[in-house]
Amino acid sequence: MKNKILLIALVTASLMTSCKKELDIDPTASLSPETVGSSDVQKLMNGVYDGLQEGNTSYFYLSYAVEDLSADNLAYRATFFQNGEIDNNAILPSNVLTQRYFNAPYVVIQRANDLLEIINNSPDVAETVKKSLLTQTYFLRAYAYYKLVTLFGAVPIVSNRDVVKVPRNSADEVYAQIIADLNASVAAGGIISDSKFASIEASKALLARVYLIKKDYVNAKKNASEVIASSKFAIANDYNSIFAPPYVSTEHIFKVVFTSTEGTNSLSYFLQHPSMPGGGRAELPADASLVAAYETGDQRKTASMTQVSAPLANPGWYSKKYQDPNGAAAHPYYILRISEMYLIVAESQLLTSNNPLDGAALTAINSVRTKRGLSALTTLTLQDVIKERRVEFAFENLRWMDMRRTPSPSNPAKSMATVFLEAKGRTINDELYPIPQAAIDVNDLLRPNNPGY
Repeated sequence: MKNKILLIALVTASLMTSCKKELDIDPTASLSPETVGSSDVQKLMNGVYDGLQEGNTSYFYLSYAVEDLSADNLAYRATFFQNGEIDNNAILPSNVLTQRYFNAPYVVIQRANDLLEIINNSPDVAETVKKSLLTQTYFLRAYAYYKLVTLFGAVPIVSNRDVVKVPRNSADEVYAQIIADLNASVAAGGIISDSKFASIEASKALLARVYLIKKDYVNAKKNASEVIASSKFAIANDYNSIFAPPYVSTEHIFKVVFTSTEGTNSLSYFLQHPSMPGGGRAELPADASLVAAYETGDQRKTASMTQVSAPLANPGWYSKKYQDPNGAAAHPYYILRISEMYLIVAESQLLTSNNPLDGAALTAINSVRTKRGLSALTTLTLQDVIKERRVEFAFENLRWMDMRRTPSPSNPAKSMATVFLEAKGRTINDELYPIPQAAIDVNDLLRPNNPGY
């Protein structure tokens, strides 16, 4: 009976969010795992992906650029003060944006939990379908936890639909859950070849990123190298093509896709200037330090941003990575790209060998640089890799964690993020976001909040 209730709840939740998304889900009054077939679970799988998309009315889409805003890639301009708090690294627990960044991943997690239970108790689902769904579902749950732990640190791990208060798990426990899910995704063995769906390679790519954060350089390099060796992806010759219609590139390992019939994801509305294709409100221009970070001849600069000059209002540089020339805002969110795997190999190899002349590390980073119109490096430092990551993944939601995990060149005892915060009169406590007060009001076991809040 419990499984029957879970399935009805999931179908209902999917239907409630599917009116505008136009997901192909048929209204069902009653289902049990014994009657669920391959077509049913495929439709429920759509509901898990929808959790990553939804949020046009909740501003969840801004979570896909929030790390650039906390860091030094985006600046705040306009009147949406919640973005100003994030840019100033002075976030209040009442901030409605961070509240939604906390709540929305749990939609994905809960739907994934339900679907995993259904798949594992549905004898009528074909084995090949089951493998594919398990590979995707474990990845999506892991990615939802990744979004939570990187912003908030310790958060609850939720494994079922029981309506109970749950305490926070430590960040180490959340990372362990992410790693376990990603390994389960790989072990499931689903064969997926389209980057709009989670795949074994996507799970290995996220494993590489997580292990890099955890400073497990052996496993970071291992997983990144396996994605490269799969030969399913290649660094694009034209950087601009990665982010241009039809939004299909050999670079993409995993992306969250939209179509013009699904409504807009609205990220471009905040990042772009009104004069740009598709329009915008000039809320979040590129930070001047990012503009200055590009080397002469780097094709990534003009492919990533556009300069708007006076006499137009609000002149400056603006991101164009999420630009839909048709104005439909049907562009993807770019989650994992193959160039990141090369840079993870470079960083992991460098930090393992501690040799600035390491041939393998230089080969990996130069595989990216030479495709972007730059000369090959002959020596390598950690800051070289971090700078390369900054310009390669500008506006792709990686910068704040890179700053948090990297020692500052001016003070190696502190992270780049801490030095950045102290220059603003903030402290190391502001590296993490506060657990939203609204969540604490519902679940007092979330106390105490992160230090400093």
